[in-house]
Amino acid sequence: MKLYQGLTQVQVNDTLADDVPNFTIKTELDRPLNFAPATLYHYIDSVLKPGSRHDENNLRYVTDAAFIGENFDFTSIPETKDYTDFEDKMKFTRNLVADLNRHVAVNIDTKANEFQLVFVD
Repeated sequence: MKLYQGLTQVQVNDTLADDVPNFTIKTELDRPLNFAPATLYHYIDSVLKPGSRHDENNLRYVTDAAFIGENFDFTSIPETKDYTDFEDKMKFTRNLVADLNRHVAVNIDTKANEFQLVFVD
């Protein structure tokens, strides 16, 4: 699955990974992400409905950097609230699209209280 799918659809007791108390998010990857999972969750929470089907979301907020640059409220999340420059916004959106479209497997280790994001690219 793609990372944005894992972040919006994998839950424990109807709670997304980022909000589950006492759970951590562990990444296994060769090529680093542009953003920490917490930043990606903040973005996802601001534009996509968790657990929804593709047709219930505007997936251009995941796949189209130009659309994001034009339509995203950069003041809506702490990581981008100070972005006023066009170049900063576009760098953020290109890196965001690159991260959210990476392929990942998601494991839930209940003994270690971990969400494990295993990147396959």
